[in-house]
Amino acid sequence: MTAFRVIADSSSIIGLTHIGLFGRLPDIFRSIFIPDSVYQDVTVKGKGRPGAEETEKALQAGWLVRRTVQDTLAVDALLTCISRGEAEVLVLAKEIPCDYALVDEKIARNVAALLDVKTVGVLGVMKMAALAGIPVKKQEAVDILRSAGFRISEKLCQHLLKP
Repeated sequence: MTAFRVIADSSSIIGLTHIGLFGRLPDIFRSIFIPDSVYQDVTVKGKGRPGAEETEKALQAGWLVRRTVQDTLAVDALLTCISRGEAEVLVLAKEIPCDYALVDEKIARNVAALLDVKTVGVLGVMKMAALAGIPVKKQEAVDILRSAGFRISEKLCQHLLKP
């Protein structure tokens, strides 16, 4: 297990669930948080979809922790360019210093860079999992993510699949 503290957004939870890595997050990260809006998106609005049941079980097990963002003005300011979930993840990353925000969307990652928040996406978590000794079928995972609607550039895919 590594010493990383991370805050996950909805698409990361859903993507990692699709490829079977969500339940392995405690083997990769020391602390995993989600803000309230991510909880609402994944478990309430997404009830019956990938990630919903897994998120509830992770919260009950205690390895996933739900947190409320304090700086709602900062969240509101970010809503002009990113979703509420992404905004809460980035603001929470500043409030409870973390190592990474788990976000995939390019605009959210650009905003994170402006806020000096390091990011990693689903593909990066796949690499971390492999480094932690967790078997990952990378090409199969990429195919699953693409079929689920995740946009993955060829350049990024080639980088991930390098031996």
